[in-house]
Amino acid sequence: MARFVVILVVLLAALWMLSESGLLPEPVAAAVRPILGLSCSLAWPLFFLSLWLAPGLYRELANDMSHFWRRLRTRRHEIEELERKIAHLDKPHHRLQLGNILLSQGRTERAARLFEEALTGDGESLEARYKLGLCHFERKRYGEAADLLEQVHAVKPEHDYGIAYLRLAEAHDRTGNVERAGHVYATMLRFYPNHPEGSYHYALLCEGRGELDDARRLMRDVVFSVRHSPRFHRRRNRHWLLKAQWWLWRRR
Repeated sequence: MARFVVILVVLLAALWMLSESGLLPEPVAAAVRPILGLSCSLAWPLFFLSLWLAPGLYRELANDMSHFWRRLRTRRHEIEELERKIAHLDKPHHRLQLGNILLSQGRTERAARLFEEALTGDGESLEARYKLGLCHFERKRYGEAADLLEQVHAVKPEHDYGIAYLRLAEAHDRTGNVERAGHVYATMLRFYPNHPEGSYHYALLCEGRGELDDARRLMRDVVFSVRHSPRFHRRRNRHWLLKAQWWLWRRR
């Protein structure tokens, strides 16, 4: 949705520039100029206002831009240096380092191969197992992700500051293992109370099981925790607050 909005805004701006540059026939330009002017004058303010009010609407686009920026920012010689080390030294931790860079760039397929090779060389590497599970999760291979994240959970449940809990629960939820997902969500929220994303997804799971009172309580927790969090947390989690408020309004 966000990509469609951005593409539409860019196309409108390009058509406006063409109409003003004289490249379009004058009758066509005269016909489309009022429409384009009104559309552009409304589109840009609405676009920037929505970016401020509901950054979650553009979350997928923001992730794509973040991956693109990391590809630009990461120096090519750093990747080439790790590739040379892998070729000459064949160390698992070099594969893990290179896989982390590629995962941050959104290149999950190649990153997954590197994490698999790192696990072949060092079967005890918890980080490689966890990152491979994240790669499978990003590629929507939720069953494989759940298996790997369960192995991480068995050794270190709080790995990655609780994100391992969240991804494990989401993976089980998306494979239809609702009972296990609910147990992991509940455990996570005991150690990380009022976590906005975890509370929101757990509320949806409770709604699916018919536990509407628990779902309402969790959605209210999302609203309360985001409203009373520090400013940078509110900015990052505002979309969860809006989603929770919309859910509560529809089931008032």
